[in-house]
Amino acid sequence: MSPALFLRSSAVLLSLSLLSACGGSGGGSDLKVEPSNCEVSGKSFGIVNGQTLASGNELSSSTVMVIHMNYKEETSICTGTLVANNKVLTAAHCISSWGGKTAIAFSNNVGCVSSAPKRTLRLVTDTAVPDAYSYWNKTDFNNASTDLAVLKFSGSIPEGYKIRELPQKSYSVAPTDRLIMTGYGTTTEKGEDSGTLRFTSTPSSNVLGTSFYLALVGKSVSVPKTIIVDQANTGVCTGDSGGPLYNQVGSDLTLVGITSMGVDNRATDEKKVRVCHGVALFTDVREHLDWINDQINKL
Repeated sequence: MSPALFLRSSAVLLSLSLLSACGGSGGGSDLKVEPSNCEVSGKSFGIVNGQTLASGNELSSSTVMVIHMNYKEETSICTGTLVANNKVLTAAHCISSWGGKTAIAFSNNVGCVSSAPKRTLRLVTDTAVPDAYSYWNKTDFNNASTDLAVLKFSGSIPEGYKIRELPQKSYSVAPTDRLIMTGYGTTTEKGEDSGTLRFTSTPSSNVLGTSFYLALVGKSVSVPKTIIVDQANTGVCTGDSGGPLYNQVGSDLTLVGITSMGVDNRATDEKKVRVCHGVALFTDVREHLDWINDQINKL
């Protein structure tokens, strides 16, 4: 079943010098040499049939880039949500159990991170992942049930960013609501345009519950503690891993899920799988509130 599934962390070319530059709070006289107008503005096609998020937007104000470099010096990007003064909630598969370096980037595009690392980057100093999550079998659908990580970073929150509150356990999504997804991922299966923060929305009626039909094996698959969303035409893609799933009621946004993985559940031929279309599996934040709050306090 693995060819129908993808874990959404996207490769990005960033040097080790960028990660080593991000240990402090972002202050200092050397900031004057870094550009202050490198953020992306305007609109473009993004996520899958979405739009680019400009800086200072309600969605972008709590969404960050998670950059991880493993022990092989291979670098990838994911997405995260600011949930405390120095804590980010993301997906467990976005970091490695084998060590490496991780940084949080406060920017809406990777180009700005590259040109202004001291202003945008914060080094991750500690991490927590649920014991039930398996790094040994990342292609297991059931990993989506616990695909969470809390990251602690050093330094301050830049101006224009704010903490996103966690939902109540009893919070429910109504059939008339809309779901909002944000992330730094690609817009197509080719994966050539990752690194820009984008968003898209879909009716909450596209929520399939915690199970979906997988055509490749001809049966339904159940994944507990997840929110499974049909995304035949619009949705998350490679690089959006760890990003937030919001429920929107009017102007209110409530964090309900974290992007874990996607499955082309309609494909009947492994050679014709389209990894950015099918269904998306989000780890249900409401099912893990005790663990998340515990790690926020411990780290």
